[in-house]
Amino acid sequence: MPTINTNGEKIFFLDEGDGPTILFIHSMGTNGYLFRDQVAKLKENFRCIVPDCRGHGASSYNKSFTIEECAADLKSILDHLNIDKCHIVGLSMGGPISLCFNRLYPEIALSLSLANSFARIREGSEDRIYATQEAVAYLSMLEFGSQYAGDRLMPTTPIEKLDELAEEISKCPPKAYVNTIRELLTYDASRDLRLVNVPTLIIAGASDDATPIEESEFIRDCIQGSEIKIIDGAGHLSTIDYPEEFTKILSAFLTAH
Repeated sequence: MPTINTNGEKIFFLDEGDGPTILFIHSMGTNGYLFRDQVAKLKENFRCIVPDCRGHGASSYNKSFTIEECAADLKSILDHLNIDKCHIVGLSMGGPISLCFNRLYPEIALSLSLANSFARIREGSEDRIYATQEAVAYLSMLEFGSQYAGDRLMPTTPIEKLDELAEEISKCPPKAYVNTIRELLTYDASRDLRLVNVPTLIIAGASDDATPIEESEFIRDCIQGSEIKIIDGAGHLSTIDYPEEFTKILSAFLTAH
């Protein structure tokens, strides 16, 4: 398994396929597996770099979690692989990290694809942080993951995918999960939107209660020339709920740019 030691952490990543590079950035609590179906198809024409962010999946959690630190970890991976240009795909948490990355390293992105994501601090964030802290204090991460999967995936999604999501979330240490949600929900990525000057795709799930379509529309309205695609029936983790539709939309956008 390829790993890189950087910024005090050991970061795991996958490197599959050949062609123009895509950097995938997953959601909070999950890891690179979130894009498994997309990579299986896109690696035929693209080089897919799929990291586990610090504190997630197979990556370590020794220090802290900030959006800027995650962006720096990703830059270290690209430097290690001698990649100076890439498409960036971020889902949920991956959206703010993508926007921060683009602000810190504006010469790298060929395009941005922001799925089921948000860029502004939302009302009720402090309550959600507190509720999460309480939940992981009394539940195992596998139990928490099971509840999360039941809340986030759609009823039409096969049950085995709920079990798999719970298992993947259980790999995230409780401290890392709490620190991640605290950082994520208090980071204002709206300041980064005006700096985006590359083709941008926004993907939203029509049934996403965690990041409603209004959040995607806000991103669209702040990035000149961006386009939005809505997946009917998809919830917050649209790569799991409707993997084929997600891949089709993303593939068409990347191929065009």
